[in-house]
Amino acid sequence: MKRTILSVFVLVVVFLAVAYLAAPFPTADFYTNFYPAARSVLSGHSPYESITNSPPWGIIPLLPFALFPPIPAHGLYFAACLFVLVYIAWRLKASPLTIAAFILSPTTLGAILVSNLDPIIVSGILFPPVWGLLILLIKPQIGTGVAIYYLIDFFRSKKYFEAVKAFAPVTIAYILTLLLFPVWFTRVSTLPSSEWNRSLFPYSIPLGIFLIWLALRRKNPYFALAAAPFLAPYHSFYTYAVVQLGLLHEDVEKVIRRDVLHIGLCIFLWVIMLTFHL
Repeated sequence: MKRTILSVFVLVVVFLAVAYLAAPFPTADFYTNFYPAARSVLSGHSPYESITNSPPWGIIPLLPFALFPPIPAHGLYFAACLFVLVYIAWRLKASPLTIAAFILSPTTLGAILVSNLDPIIVSGILFPPVWGLLILLIKPQIGTGVAIYYLIDFFRSKKYFEAVKAFAPVTIAYILTLLLFPVWFTRVSTLPSSEWNRSLFPYSIPLGIFLIWLALRRKNPYFALAAAPFLAPYHSFYTYAVVQLGLLHEDVEKVIRRDVLHIGLCIFLWVIMLTFHL
């Protein structure tokens, strides 16, 4: 019991220390996008009074941070994003070296630094499908692979009621968003032409299909998570961190050591980013 209390105390201290140190870091999205949207909701206004293009329920995880002034809020959100990613990697029993290579890659580091929703959204992989899909599909470029995986798996197992139960909340949420916030669809429909689009779609589709096939064969939704960016017509360079996260699963060890894979990916992605100024 004492050991548990001490562990929690240490984690809280480390979390607050990271938040304090990270608070003044520059960020691309937090101050101009997500923080104003969350503040608008807390004030009783539409989140789309800011430039956000997330569906309405995507603002919910940001509401606790919006209770703080902007700079402390950014520090706390930075720490939360970092801790979520490290926790998932720890749950997957990745070694400290593998976790370090994953976190220090330009994609993961970039996702944390820009303070986008990606690190929070991937936590949906830890939840049952009914809640996990609602979280993961805040960004289809992150959750589509897992959604396809669950749908095929449910039908293959003839669990039709389970499929309806899992997909009903996110389907209803998107229908209501289209009806109540048509501006959301207007904004997301322009994303494929954004200057930040780094998708290889449609050339990447075969790789996405392969990863979903592998996920179904191994009964491993993490491989399906890794498939999503290859099936999406829009995502940023940082979204490839989702692929790396999916490949943290121990099933990868049947082909290659995880530390070797992620050190290699870290080096490769830094070379790509610096060469092409991504």
